[in-house]
Amino acid sequence: MNIQQFLNASLKHYCIAALSGLLLTFCFPPIGHPLVGWAVLVPLLFLAVANKPPTCFTLGWFAGVCHGLSLLYWITYVVNHYGNLPLPLSLVVCFLLVAYLALYPGLFCTGLSWLRQKGLPWLPLAPFLWVTLELGKSHLLTGFPWENLGYSQYRWLSVIQMADLTGVYGISFVLVLASVLLFRMIFASKHQSKRVTRVISLLLLVGLVSGVYGYGQWRLATFESNQDQSFKVALVQGNVGQDIKWNPAFQQATLEKYVRLTKEIAEQQPDLVVWPETATPFYFLADRQNTKTLMQEVQKLKKPLLFGSPAYRRKGVELRLYNRAYLLDGDGVVTGYYDKIHLVPFGEYVPWKKVLFFVDKLVQAAGNFASGKQAVVLEVSAARVGVLICYEAIFPKLSRDLANGGANLLVNITNDAWFGRSSAPHQHLSMAVLRAVENRVPMARCANTGISAFIDAGGRILQVTGLYEDATLLAALHLGNGQTIYTRYGDWFAWGCVAITLLVFGYSLTRSRHKEIGDRR
Repeated sequence: MNIQQFLNASLKHYCIAALSGLLLTFCFPPIGHPLVGWAVLVPLLFLAVANKPPTCFTLGWFAGVCHGLSLLYWITYVVNHYGNLPLPLSLVVCFLLVAYLALYPGLFCTGLSWLRQKGLPWLPLAPFLWVTLELGKSHLLTGFPWENLGYSQYRWLSVIQMADLTGVYGISFVLVLASVLLFRMIFASKHQSKRVTRVISLLLLVGLVSGVYGYGQWRLATFESNQDQSFKVALVQGNVGQDIKWNPAFQQATLEKYVRLTKEIAEQQPDLVVWPETATPFYFLADRQNTKTLMQEVQKLKKPLLFGSPAYRRKGVELRLYNRAYLLDGDGVVTGYYDKIHLVPFGEYVPWKKVLFFVDKLVQAAGNFASGKQAVVLEVSAARVGVLICYEAIFPKLSRDLANGGANLLVNITNDAWFGRSSAPHQHLSMAVLRAVENRVPMARCANTGISAFIDAGGRILQVTGLYEDATLLAALHLGNGQTIYTRYGDWFAWGCVAITLLVFGYSLTRSRHKEIGDRR
């Protein structure tokens, strides 16, 4: 092969990598389709066959960059518009995050190519390696499990029911396995009967889909026949623009707007009213006048209110800020609160401040919030409410901790105004769906500018609002009535994939060393 042929071949492979990355994005909302998720990794598997490990890493990383830029483009808007960074620097920040996340598909391609060169069954090991890397992405460097592959199926109820066993990682495993079987059907080995290989792969694929679908249908039927008591929840979407939210001139108008919308929905006699994250544009309890006004309005309505507010606590001379959710009873008395545990890095706090000491001066919107210490379940009549603030809903462990603590209703309060009219609010909602299924606990999701929604314990999105509209929703949710295998044992499936992956790679390394020693002799 001459240089020109090599360059042409490489260009083709980069085009395939770009296609693979864009297909990954097309799995997810708002324009994606879940069916794509069942075949999306076929191009990456082809690249792993056609290239050596170093080249595979480059191609996989490039695919990850194409996926990340098309999925997370909205980060540029957030950093530029609210972080007050110049657009060129905002683009750099977005690219740096994407470049890091792209390491994971790069390692996926590299690992498969390496296993193939060692003569190990690389295709059957692909789902295990993918899940291992997804788990790593979800935990390393504070974790960012935004739209892991399994979330692409959030609209297909029969597929996502298995999350009560394995969590979202089990769904990712199934999708990668489907791509593996499709790959075997398309690129049957020359050393085997192509017809036999394709028939076996087709039968396995049919069996895989049938098993997942059958379990999903059975669980949905079981879920519907074991509904617990209902609890009426009202959501108030105030639609307050981020540009005016903290302007003192709009403070009174914001509070009046929430009160007006609440009075309208309160006529339907909800058991609980929910306002979004930081709905009160003041420090509740610290701002005496506005706090008194809010408490008096709750007393008039005689309805419990759960809402978000900034809060602070003094510890000596130190002032600690918190992103907090308060619960008031019908008499306007505070009966409990929850401080956000998993804060947004570079948004609510600056991680590794000793090293990144310059960031808080660079990004003016970076907060200095302290993290809450533990998950708190708040009681309202028959409901035991577990609160998730903002993007805490994308971390399965937090919801599981609440369910283990007795929560039979999840409430996600968020302020997605940061995202503008991008795809991010739609993606944020899709991930919240899986938290309900994993623990069989319904979720009420209240967002400042949308998307607010009710999700039942089977993952159905019962009601939903649009973006940037004043809205209220009311639903009678059936409270959760038991723990699932996932609730009890967490990410046992994902950690099992990690163990198998490490064993295989460890065995391969050991075998390679023994072979090198034998060759020297």
